[in-house]
Amino acid sequence: MEFEQRRLILSILGQAGTLTLATVREDGWPHATVVSFVNDDLNLYFGTDPLSQKISNIVRDPRVSATVTLGFETSRDIQALSLAAEAERVTDDTELARVADLVLKKFPRSGRPAPAEVLEGVAVVRLRPTIFSILDYSKTFGKTDLIDLRADPASPGRRDSRSP
Repeated sequence: MEFEQRRLILSILGQAGTLTLATVREDGWPHATVVSFVNDDLNLYFGTDPLSQKISNIVRDPRVSATVTLGFETSRDIQALSLAAEAERVTDDTELARVADLVLKKFPRSGRPAPAEVLEGVAVVRLRPTIFSILDYSKTFGKTDLIDLRADPASPGRRDSRSP
């Protein structure tokens, strides 16, 4: 991945507050929903009800797709991401604490709640992107760059699928 592509991906992730997540239901139909998210480098995290349809779908099939779009006034202003990722519920306390800190930084709350309170009763899911498609219409209408992170296992935020 080129430096400018990475910079744009991280800029879009940092500015956007929501993403549209697509999972596959048991009957094969797609299930798309909007969730708020935070990111740690290229990994994305969202919280949901532990009994949600999203969790059921992810447990059965961890392959997901998502889109992240910044606000725009004209088509020439469109900057967005489309991505494929592997989804996994986060259970590690250290990682959960880091996610809670990220949530409090991106979505400040009055009263300075403790990080543990932020995620109380919430299932946290990590998305590890495998493919990014960057839409940047400020360059050219319809301009997209496809980045396959599977081809570069050394990319930050990626885990080699062959490793434990």
